[in-house]
Amino acid sequence: MTALARVLKKHPHRAGLVFAILAAITFGVYPPVVRALYADGGNAIFMVLGATWARALSMALYCILTHAPLFRTREDKKQALIGGAFQTCSVFSVMLALFYLPGPIVIIIIFSHTIMLLFFMAWRGEIKLNSVNIATTILALLGLTLVLDLWHAQPAANWIGMAFAFITALVAVGRLYVYGKQTQKRKPIVVGAENFLVAAVLTLPALFFQTPHLPATLMGDVYALAGCLSVIFGSFFMFWGIGLLGSFQYSLMCKVEPIFTSIFSVILLNEILSVHQYVGIALTVGSLVAYQLLCRAKEKQVCAG
Repeated sequence: MTALARVLKKHPHRAGLVFAILAAITFGVYPPVVRALYADGGNAIFMVLGATWARALSMALYCILTHAPLFRTREDKKQALIGGAFQTCSVFSVMLALFYLPGPIVIIIIFSHTIMLLFFMAWRGEIKLNSVNIATTILALLGLTLVLDLWHAQPAANWIGMAFAFITALVAVGRLYVYGKQTQKRKPIVVGAENFLVAAVLTLPALFFQTPHLPATLMGDVYALAGCLSVIFGSFFMFWGIGLLGSFQYSLMCKVEPIFTSIFSVILLNEILSVHQYVGIALTVGSLVAYQLLCRAKEKQVCAG
C-alpha cells in the first residue's frame, strides 16, 4: 500500500477536503484564462469541446494505465449515460444562460445547487436537516454574492437567461447526486472517465450550430492549454473529493471556487477587488470552516454520549 493510499484510508474526510480545495483552485484558473482566450479570438464552442474531450481522454488514459476497466457491466453503461447526459445538459445550459445574463448572476444561481441538493437529500432521508448545514450553506452563498459584486449595478435580469441558469443549477443537483452515488460503489476516476466520454460524444452536435474559432496568436494557444490543464486536474480532484466527502459536502466546499477565480483574475488580468469582495471572501470561508468545526463538535458529543 502506497503512502497516499494509507493517508486516504486513515483520514478520508481530511483527504476529501484537500481534494475539494485543490479542485476549487484548479477550476478557479479556468474563467480568467478563458476570458483571455476569447480576447485572442477563440470562442466558446472551441473551448467547451476542447475542455470536455480533454477531461474525458485524460481520465480514460488514467484508467488504462491503472488497468481499471471501463463500461464493464450493463448497469455501468446505464449510469454513465445518465451522468453523461446530465453533464452535457449542464454544459449547454450554462452557455445559453451566459448568452442572456452577466456571469455573476449566472454563477450565483448555479451555486444555489448546494441548498437544492441539501433539501433533496433530506427529502430522500440521506441527510438530516439542522441549523448548521442550513445556516452555513446560506451564509456561504451570501458571501459569494459579495465576492461576485452582485449587489452593485447589474443589467436588467433576462427571464430566458434566468430560466437556463436555474436549469443548470437543477442539472448540477442531479449530476452531483449521481456522481456521489456512483463513486461510493466504484473507483471515482472510472466514474469520471465513463461519464465524460459519454458527455464528450453528446456535445459533438454543437459543431452543427457553431464553428470553433482557434485563438489568433501563440499566447492564445497557451491560454487554451492552460484552460484544458485546469479542468483536467480539477476533474481528478473533483471525483476524488466527491468519492471521499459525498455529494453535499463536496458541493458545499466547492463554494470557494469563485474566490480563487477572483484571486486569479487579480493575478492574470490585473483586476482590483473591492473591500466588500474581501468581506465576501471572509464570510464564505468562515462559514465553511464553521461547518467543519461544528460538525466535528457534534460528532464528538455523539461519541461522548
